[in-house]
Amino acid sequence: MGMKLKKIAFVYLISYLGVAAIGFALLPDLTFKLFLSTGDYGEILPRLLGAMMGVLSFLLLMIYRQGDWPKYSPFTMMARAPLVLFIFYLYDLSGDPMFLIINAIVLVGLVTTAAGTAMQAREQST
Repeated sequence: MGMKLKKIAFVYLISYLGVAAIGFALLPDLTFKLFLSTGDYGEILPRLLGAMMGVLSFLLLMIYRQGDWPKYSPFTMMARAPLVLFIFYLYDLSGDPMFLIINAIVLVGLVTTAAGTAMQAREQST
């Protein structure tokens, strides 16, 4: 069950990165409205962010398709932990609720991966 939960979390990561990439790259104004943003981030940087998220989503999709995702799953957890802290910092600087929504999305995947990792360790020890 732990491995299955980690697989779901990996697909979730690929999915939210891909959807956000399309939103920020092609429809930044609509995406900011959906994220309840109160800030003004211009036209260029959101599109750059979308392009970078798209590339990351594509790379993770290729890792998943090759069947190598179990090797990388712990690293995605380690990468997201400091990201969550940094996003809270951005919220503190800006007061923009968008950062709380983004953090909620990231935290769902982080907690799911952590739970799957713990379950898998427990399964392997018995």
